[in-house]
Amino acid sequence: SEEAMAIIQKVAKYVGRQVGPGNLLLDGRLPDGSRVNATIPPVSPNGPTMTIRKQMSDPLTIIDLMKFGTVSPRLAALFWMFGDGMGASPCNIIVAGGTGSGKTTTLNVISAFIPSKDRLITIEDVTEVQLIHEHHVQLETFNSTKPEEPEVDMDALLKNTLRMRPDRIIVGEVRGPEAKTLFTAMNTGHDGCFGTVHANTAQETVSRLINPPMEVPPIMMNALHLIVMQSRITVGGKQMRTITEVSELAGLEGDKPRLNTLFKWNGQTNKLEETGVPSKLREKISKAAGVTPRQFDEMAQNRQKILESMVQRGITDINQVSTVIQNYYAKM
Repeated sequence: SEEAMAIIQKVAKYVGRQVGPGNLLLDGRLPDGSRVNATIPPVSPNGPTMTIRKQMSDPLTIIDLMKFGTVSPRLAALFWMFGDGMGASPCNIIVAGGTGSGKTTTLNVISAFIPSKDRLITIEDVTEVQLIHEHHVQLETFNSTKPEEPEVDMDALLKNTLRMRPDRIIVGEVRGPEAKTLFTAMNTGHDGCFGTVHANTAQETVSRLINPPMEVPPIMMNALHLIVMQSRITVGGKQMRTITEVSELAGLEGDKPRLNTLFKWNGQTNKLEETGVPSKLREKISKAAGVTPRQFDEMAQNRQKILESMVQRGITDINQVSTVIQNYYAKM
């Protein structure tokens, strides 16, 4: 126990934090990007604990998810279409799921479709989003352990971000007052905002957003376009992380947001299947880009072929995948 405390104290000092009677929890980031968490008595009565979550040196890409079967080629192409909005109307997207379900991985993957010319600002408690992006500014909350040092929370960072002329905003985890600030931004012209929320279904995601402590007014929910549900499920006796639902926000029924489910997990076939419900985002993006829905479909098919070609050629490295995507934009 004493040896464990000594290690925790050393790690706390290394990450610029303090652990002791007045601060029983440690949450920080190591230089290699790994997250470190520690607890000491009395919050962990059986003794001090420390957990290190290593960050992947080679982040997963959309091509990896296609090879794993997590994302179909069709859905991958739609993520690309929705993520950049044909350069005219990028969608606001929330990736939701439980702890350890793979939300951040999916957020990373969708964020890779952001054009490199866009000024992108990420806001997180501890840096986890890994992007290859020329104009990427990373902001991280600051939990002070000294009275003279002011704390900087997610909401303060988000409000400051709105003064930094962002083209895109990514919030690592939306869970408090920053939700209302984010939705205010979405409702005042900041398109293409992404974030994650802890929830188990798309409907629960909506419920969590409009109720305390987030309290987003239902009328503002129209600014959210897409909810991607990530889950940890058991298939054939093995646990896997996969997307289990993709739903659009389709207006209000009374004062409650209505969902339009495009993809749903089928427990009998163990596959994410398209529901056949017409996509309202297809119409929205087509109109903003000045093309017909048929032209939208043709572009989606073209992008699907590009993604499938990378799968066939074994291109999974994040730098190479990013280069292919950005070269596509350069030729548009």
